[in-house]
Amino acid sequence: MMWAVARRGFRGLAHVSDGVRVGVEYGFSSGEMLDYVYQNEAHGFGPLGRIVDRTYLNSTGWQGIRERRANLVRTLTALVVARRAQGLPTHILDVAAGPGRYLLDLAVDLGDFDLSVECRDADADALALGQRLATERGVSNVSYLQHDALNPEAVAEIRPRPDVVVVSGLYEILVDEAAIRRSLGGVARLLASGGVLVLTGQPWHPQLKLIARLLTHRDGTAWLMHPRSTETLEAW
Repeated sequence: MMWAVARRGFRGLAHVSDGVRVGVEYGFSSGEMLDYVYQNEAHGFGPLGRIVDRTYLNSTGWQGIRERRANLVRTLTALVVARRAQGLPTHILDVAAGPGRYLLDLAVDLGDFDLSVECRDADADALALGQRLATERGVSNVSYLQHDALNPEAVAEIRPRPDVVVVSGLYEILVDEAAIRRSLGGVARLLASGGVLVLTGQPWHPQLKLIARLLTHRDGTAWLMHPRSTETLEAW
């Protein structure tokens, strides 16, 4: 009963906080939500709404998401630079990219003469948002396609083969370990010799209970997370 009241109260904040509104509308685990978190700009109805939104954006979990983004950008930049030093072009595939804002930033920063990026996701709305962002910024070497990253056969058949595959923020929100391992199997078959998998994990989270009680996926189900150690992911 207590959590039901808390959940109704929290969702009521969607009337004043743009961040909470995006989560209620699209799901708190959605690409649209992460895109809003990446921007890290408080918006809402009046000064109170912006204060609520800033408090929401400053939560521990969302701070971690932004740190993950920074780590991804550093890692992918280093990979592209290293391949350039060898005279090699780079094709990056993110299998669950959402709008892919950080990949657009990467494409702008690194240039397009030897870099191409493919953003795939199951969420058509997130892909449409990403395509609009790419058009607005005049980015021509980032493309968007809909697919299911948990379909190993479809993943394995993607062409052209990427040099780098990114799986970020996907396996962390899944509790079906068999599905995760099948998806990784599809990625393994997709990558050519010398290809690189950039995979994010979540070994620990301080707000698991709060998230499970208050936040939902797009379909309205509770956002349950199962932290896994780095050793587990590496073994898979």
